[in-house]
Amino acid sequence: MPIDYDANQVPGRALIESALGGGARSLDEEAGKRFFAEYGISVPEGVTVTSPDEAVKAAAKLGYPVVMKGSSVAIQHKTDAGLVLLGIADETEVREGYRTLQSRAAAAGAKLDGILVEHMVKGKREFVVGLIRDHLFGPVVMFGLGGIFTEALHDVAFAVTPLSDADAAELLDQIRARDLLGPFRGSPAVDRGALVAVLQAVGRMAADHLEIREIDVNPLLIDGAEPVAVDALITLGEPREPSTRPPADVSQLHSLVAPRSVAVVGASSDTAKWGGMLIANLRLGCFPGPIYPVNPKGGEIMGLPVHKSIAELPETPELVIVAVAAPLVKDAMEECGRKGVSAVVVVSAGFSELGPEGRQLEDEIVAVAERYGMALVGPNCMGVISSHHQLYGTGFTLLRPDPGGASMVSQSGNLGIQLLVSAERRKGGVGKFIGVGNEAMIDAVDFINYLRSDPETNTIVTYMEGFDDGRRLLDVVRATSLEKPVVILRGGTSPYGQKAAASHTGALASSSAVFDAAARQSGMIVTTDPDEFLDLTFALSYMPLPPGKRVAVATLGGGWGVLVADEISRSGLELANLSPQVIAKLGGLLPAFWSHSNPVDMVATLTPGVPETVLETLVASEEVDAVIVLGVVGSMNESRRAMQEIEAIKAEHGGQVPIESCVMNDREEAEPELSERELQFIRDVADLMERYRKPIANISNRPMSQAIFSGGGRYAAFVLPSPLRAVRVLAKMAGYGAHLRRFEKGPAAGGS
Repeated sequence: MPIDYDANQVPGRALIESALGGGARSLDEEAGKRFFAEYGISVPEGVTVTSPDEAVKAAAKLGYPVVMKGSSVAIQHKTDAGLVLLGIADETEVREGYRTLQSRAAAAGAKLDGILVEHMVKGKREFVVGLIRDHLFGPVVMFGLGGIFTEALHDVAFAVTPLSDADAAELLDQIRARDLLGPFRGSPAVDRGALVAVLQAVGRMAADHLEIREIDVNPLLIDGAEPVAVDALITLGEPREPSTRPPADVSQLHSLVAPRSVAVVGASSDTAKWGGMLIANLRLGCFPGPIYPVNPKGGEIMGLPVHKSIAELPETPELVIVAVAAPLVKDAMEECGRKGVSAVVVVSAGFSELGPEGRQLEDEIVAVAERYGMALVGPNCMGVISSHHQLYGTGFTLLRPDPGGASMVSQSGNLGIQLLVSAERRKGGVGKFIGVGNEAMIDAVDFINYLRSDPETNTIVTYMEGFDDGRRLLDVVRATSLEKPVVILRGGTSPYGQKAAASHTGALASSSAVFDAAARQSGMIVTTDPDEFLDLTFALSYMPLPPGKRVAVATLGGGWGVLVADEISRSGLELANLSPQVIAKLGGLLPAFWSHSNPVDMVATLTPGVPETVLETLVASEEVDAVIVLGVVGSMNESRRAMQEIEAIKAEHGGQVPIESCVMNDREEAEPELSERELQFIRDVADLMERYRKPIANISNRPMSQAIFSGGGRYAAFVLPSPLRAVRVLAKMAGYGAHLRRFEKGPAAGGS
């Protein structure tokens, strides 16, 4: 399809059309550099020649030393074929170089179209800049360490276009070799503004010219402080737009999460069946509105009269959950539509996940939902929970988590339920759960967008295996994350498109790298660990964000402190430097042989009031953004536990403790009972977070299933099983806080 361009308005258009008109699939290097120059990118002066005499004249005009490069449409990477000669110093070397390039091209089975003679840029630092078109995200810019080691070292990062000033500046700092951007071996710091302009210009090229498939600039040399593109590869092809999926109509979703009445089609008295467990969860969860079991057999289930069809119901239910065989779902949907139902959740399987026949059934139920204006969730999903409204509409498992600020969206029903079971066991509330299943009408991105404005949700967590529209995911999460955190548990990395092998950029790009770029730009918090996923769910729901990355550690013993300090370093956090005033105050509380530094080794001091005062001293310090407390919870009660066990042994032996042999108490203790002092310490933690707006992570000395201890306030104490997990969670919280501060949304930074 022809593209309507105004060549006077779009830089480089004549060069693109000239190449395409001649049947070329790329711009030669000279044309590529003229193209770059039209976008304001510095390139070395040069000219393409076709004879040794022309080469000599060109070199003399440019001034020695020069670079000579063989140009052939058959060879994309000239360096690999030996077609780049540096430091040509005189006429003799020019003529010899010309012959050398011809022979090397012939050895590679190619014929030279010409030889480019260029002024030699003497920069020592080499970077790479590139662009690809990702199947799901569209144009993506790459920046990294350049030269011959680009693909060997893989020190590159990506960003989805268009690049804001902040996006481009952040991209520069994503590579491990970012120190090369500063002063280096007598050379000045790179002009970051000029480098940002290069990245943004490359992004604009893709927007201006849909035929550009890839761009590769390797190396981008730093001449003094200025970036200069000394190589240019631009490949062309038919315009290709990324995969898209239009947003769904979510106007009926209030009926999904806060219905006044619910019907279950396929209801059963057998809780081993989905229709049975759905009724059990709704009934035992004390759903406050009418529950209408629907089954052609009629009868009664759990004291509720069973209606033979949707049409026979005494009122129109706001929400219908369908749990019948796949071929029967369409008729049930038709009944719902005629009755005026607002939202339908289809938990039934047997649709697109099984192949073309199932896909046809799925398309048919979507058509029914669209015709009647119903919201359709599923099919092939676990159902929906809205604990604030006592709606527990899931099958398979008896499940009733407490209300909480986190809302969970899951593309996997089974994994979603496992995560909810773990959350329920740890006493961490989950306000809403939506199993999206096959996402026939409404997908996970739509629900993230919906939950963005849900007043009962303060944290959105999602298990995601794939998505159809990367750009929409980026835009929705970017907008949502400025209001509430979005955590993604990634469950796989399917390729988003064909890997292009023509350039360094194409060889290094991957679905994971592009997704990570979109996550960074949008403020998305990503994990691949289900335990960390739940830790983040609770931490973001129940604790304040740290205003910076400086962490204080209070520990009952030194070993834990050492491990935590190591993990803090690995995670990009910092050990807080405690002021002399804080050190002096701690010295008045602890034995003389305490660590006198951070981590604060309290040397097992559990004297009443001491751990509490140590904690407040740390969290109140202006040098501290977050605190980790190791071992206080779970240790205060050890004396009482010992006495209880001794008394139990006495009771078994007539009031005596036998001394002739060791007496083992083999009774299992399912859960250590916390003393009133430990519970008060936990309440103090919540109060300190409320007063100082800094997170405090507790690590128990003993394994505990309960993680959240809520006192009814805005924040609740969070007890983790591992100090290293606490560090990793705080690191991601700090990263999210830094993202918010870029937009002046987050807690004020407390330091570096």
